[in-house]
Amino acid sequence: MEYTKNIKSILLFLSLFSTAFQGFAQSYKPVNKPKLDELVSTKIAMDRSGDFKDRFTIQLFYGERDKAIDIKQKYDALDLPWKSELKWESPYHKIWVGTYRSRLEADRALLKIKEDYKDAFILKP
Repeated sequence: MEYTKNIKSILLFLSLFSTAFQGFAQSYKPVNKPKLDELVSTKIAMDRSGDFKDRFTIQLFYGERDKAIDIKQKYDALDLPWKSELKWESPYHKIWVGTYRSRLEADRALLKIKEDYKDAFILKP
């Protein structure tokens, strides 16, 4: 008699427990498609603009301002797909090119850039 009472109690507990979880499993919240699209486009724009600091870049030059400006203009005239930036870190100016997610991506760009700039190298700022 005691044995059947325990089994009934266990079965009752399991049925209540499974009903409660089934109620949680049935909840559904639809995805806000416009908001999702906005977030994805923001992430892509941030990737392109280099807002993430854990990216690789290529340094073309480190030195005086006039020489840096000259090298930047010559690089920009090559019309390569990677954007160049003139940075200033006391006491010198630097020319950085591109923002790359992986070392492999940076290495591929460096091969092309080294055709014109032999001293270029990859750095992770």
